[in-house]
Amino acid sequence: MADHPFAESLRILGKGPKTRRPLTQDEASQALAMILAGEVTEKQLGAFLLLMRANGETPDELIGFVKGARQSFGLDNQACPAGLHLDWAAYAGKWRYPPYYLLSLKLLAQMGFGILLHGDQGQFAQRQYAQAFLAELNVPIADSLPAARAMLVTPQLVYLPLTQFAEPLREILHLKEEIGVRTVFNTAVKLLNPLNSPVAVQGIFHKGVEQLHLQTAQALGYKTNLVFKGEGGEAEMRPDALSTVYAWQKYTQSEQKLNALIERQQRPEHWDPADLVALWQGKKQDIYGEAAVMATAAVALMGLGSYNYNHAVCLVEQAWHKRAV
Repeated sequence: MADHPFAESLRILGKGPKTRRPLTQDEASQALAMILAGEVTEKQLGAFLLLMRANGETPDELIGFVKGARQSFGLDNQACPAGLHLDWAAYAGKWRYPPYYLLSLKLLAQMGFGILLHGDQGQFAQRQYAQAFLAELNVPIADSLPAARAMLVTPQLVYLPLTQFAEPLREILHLKEEIGVRTVFNTAVKLLNPLNSPVAVQGIFHKGVEQLHLQTAQALGYKTNLVFKGEGGEAEMRPDALSTVYAWQKYTQSEQKLNALIERQQRPEHWDPADLVALWQGKKQDIYGEAAVMATAAVALMGLGSYNYNHAVCLVEQAWHKRAV
């Protein structure tokens, strides 16, 4: 009896220490195609994800997965709408602090930039996800990729759930409850850039992953991609710490260290979801939160134009004081 076709992928990853090897880009794309087509058993998928996690994904593997996903979900042929300037991935969820980055995005939208925020919710019960805050912040949610594209003919902030453009990947992300660890697809979804925005931003939790992001952005032909170690893994700057922003921009890789905007602050013992709206409306004082909004928006502005960090901070501070609440 012939082996299952997917067994070859498992053999490549799971042989002994001297003979196993990473997947090539093509092999990674082919493996993902089989997974998305339902041609893989649950046991095989679990083994595959754990082997990928144990071995550590390589740039070629991540590039292959992202390329394969974009092709499978029809993202390669999506024309960037006239009002879209920035792609923002939000999949990690927040627990130590509110999702201040949402206010950064609202501020950037008021400054005239169109933003596609895409993400997921519910992977971790103890975390708060972007979608839970959008109604209070008056951020529209698109129910499909075409709907998001139509909404972004005019610059604004629009949220697109992963369920509405890549549902099978969400099912893989949520396997963490069963297998116990995150997988390569937690990284891959951040790099999908569903509407091919010219500028994309991602946050990471573990240092060292930035090179995976930059090399994937380069291989996929993205014009500008920024990545930094964000608070809780989301693309949100720590304003009270020295940070490094890694960029793929103008056909080159670069990195820039950014000084803290404020002195080190004590983390709150607890916070309420209403705190975020109160900060936007000027009803709550939050030194850390306001600085996080400024720092995060300023980094995005660096990618959107030829601004240095200090100049970008000044611009967003002016916009913050003039914001419409």
